Amino acid sequence: MVQLKQSPYPLRNDAFEQQLKSVSAELEGILKAILPPPNTCLHEAMAYSILGGGKRLRAFLTHAAAHLFSVPTEIALHVAAAIELVHAYSLVHDDLPAMDNAAIRRNKPSCHRAYGEATAILVGDALIPLAFQTLSSLKVSKDVQLELIQELSLVIGSEGLVAGQMMDLNQEGPIATEEDLLTLQRLKTGVLFGFALEAGAILGNASASDREALKNFGLLFGRMFQMVDDWLDSCGNEKVTGKPCQQDKDKLTFLTLLGPLMLRKKVEETLKEALKTLSPFGEKATPLKEAAQYVCQWGGG
Repeated sequence: MVQLKQSPYPLRNDAFEQQLKSVSAELEGILKAILPPPNTCLHEAMAYSILGGGKRLRAFLTHAAAHLFSVPTEIALHVAAAIELVHAYSLVHDDLPAMDNAAIRRNKPSCHRAYGEATAILVGDALIPLAFQTLSSLKVSKDVQLELIQELSLVIGSEGLVAGQMMDLNQEGPIATEEDLLTLQRLKTGVLFGFALEAGAILGNASASDREALKNFGLLFGRMFQMVDDWLDSCGNEKVTGKPCQQDKDKLTFLTLLGPLMLRKKVEETLKEALKTLSPFGEKATPLKEAAQYVCQWGGG
């Protein structure tokens, strides 16, 4: 087993962590308002799966991207909430016995362990339409609303997140090369990060070039995220990651393919490339830059 003794980026940014916690706290209130009251087993399990856990990195990225274009915080966070609902669905289903069969998520029993497999499946099924319901209720123009709905549906469908899940289960052939891993990562993780950034640009009626730059930043962010997550799965602490380690011990990962030194180099190269994509936005993009540096320290989300 490949071992690293420390994170490639051990330095912390306490000011950024405080920003992240502040956005997370605001988002938590919005999610509580969006979710149905937990008066049934299904609704209780939905709340269990979405509230009180995770770093909310995708939500932070949407909030920060929207801020570049002076989008009201409340609108940005409602879009971020829709993204978090979709992300929660993907985690609930990813943890199922037919998928990764994970016992822990966000430092507590995974949904199917707490409520049963059938309920967990239905939780995921319920979170997806709730996300689109949230987008359809936004107080923005119909054109912006429709574009957000259309883009998110593409990102999480059979050519996006679901396709990545199929690849991860080896249902589309073996994962054998770095190119395979990059494709898997982009579909399963990267495209939702890309949308999180692009959504902020859509809300701000940004130019095509600004929108593309932010989307590319999100895709590169997702790549770094996955590379560090692969390291954490092999060498991390379950209390930090909030999920079982060694889940991918029988899979080809960026760590097992590249080794620790080359993996670190790839993360550094990707970070530089990601930061370069933000150059058109100047100092206003500082929160996004700090988020990129942060994910290289901790991973998880």
